[in-house]
Amino acid sequence: MANKKSARIAFVDLLFCWPPQGGADVDLYHVLEALTGHDLDIKLYVPHFEGIMGRGVVSMPQLPFQVEILEIPRRHQNRSAILGVLREAVTTWNPEAVILTHGYALKAHLALALQDYPLAGRYYAHELFCARDSLRFKNNLPCPYNYLDHADICRRCALKTLGPQIRTGRAGAWTQEYLLAEAYARAYHSVAISALETMKRVVVYNHQLEETLGKYRDKAMVIPGGVPTGEPSPACQSASLFPPNKKIVFMSGRAEDPAKGLSVLIEAGARLLRHRQDFHIVITHYDPMWRGPFFSSTGWLDHVQARALMAHATICVVPSLWQEPFGLVAVEAMMAGVPVCASDTGGLRDIVKHQDTGFLFPPGDAGALAHALEVLLDDDSRCQAMGRAGRDRACNSYTWSMVVDNYYLPLIESLLS
Repeated sequence: MANKKSARIAFVDLLFCWPPQGGADVDLYHVLEALTGHDLDIKLYVPHFEGIMGRGVVSMPQLPFQVEILEIPRRHQNRSAILGVLREAVTTWNPEAVILTHGYALKAHLALALQDYPLAGRYYAHELFCARDSLRFKNNLPCPYNYLDHADICRRCALKTLGPQIRTGRAGAWTQEYLLAEAYARAYHSVAISALETMKRVVVYNHQLEETLGKYRDKAMVIPGGVPTGEPSPACQSASLFPPNKKIVFMSGRAEDPAKGLSVLIEAGARLLRHRQDFHIVITHYDPMWRGPFFSSTGWLDHVQARALMAHATICVVPSLWQEPFGLVAVEAMMAGVPVCASDTGGLRDIVKHQDTGFLFPPGDAGALAHALEVLLDDDSRCQAMGRAGRDRACNSYTWSMVVDNYYLPLIESLLS
């Protein structure tokens, strides 16, 4: 981007916190850190809502990029005042392009408030397509509807789900923006559509989400997340939970969440146990006493500890039932040289190369997962070869420097052109 030296690029995030409170915070941190090494003037704007945790809580004394925290006192916590504060701050700096990162229903209004700038919207899950949460997962299945095409169905679903939270005053970040944006009203659909039409680029994590954009696919840009380079940290004490002389099948993440598909892995393990006992399933379930004849839990682990354990696994399984936007666990396993068996959906479909870095299986199909595990448990050399292939793929495609060079710099170039 030598012809765009010192171009000012504003990032606006309605939820950013540091230390991080979620994967979107980590993603944005690494992207901005890497971008500062290029000929760009980068600045992040984050609102901090007085009396509300989870928005603009930045306790780290210094971040490796410019950040302006915009204080929103209680008396100004209404849509007009919030948008006014953000618009004034961005306009004062006068960037050449604006990228809107994490946020929910309020982000559409923010896009319209900043429509005088070349805009991109970065979406980290299904928040563009689901009115009630960012999962688009209902009754233990991916929801077949999306808000862009089925506004009334989705609006009624959201009202039914969020109503009790609103009535009891237990509103989280999603519900706060739902109310501020008046996303319960029929008119909000027009706001969401106008915001999409205003944006030059709509950034999503995977090609399945790109397809869901429908007629707005021409604006779509698929940008994956990344992982740090280097070797994982030394194993934590929980490694003692790995039984000796067993091949370890590892599931990391929020295993207690039904959308993550733990039940599918347990059923697959039960099928394997009928004719073999050379494996043990280890799960990062929050309850350390949750265990059975062929599986056990580590109890709660932080991200560093879970990643350290990953390197000692034989196989990593990501049996998600929902459409994972990205699939960070799969990339971390590949970086650790561990083959991956993952559901053939969402970002996992883009990350895992079937029969090369691991196996993909239909979501919810315990029989197909059991077969994939059996192939790897029976063939150590194939297991190791897939691990090496995964490591190569992770190093060549999913380091933060690669993600920024291959995706974010072209994104910015397209906004500036």
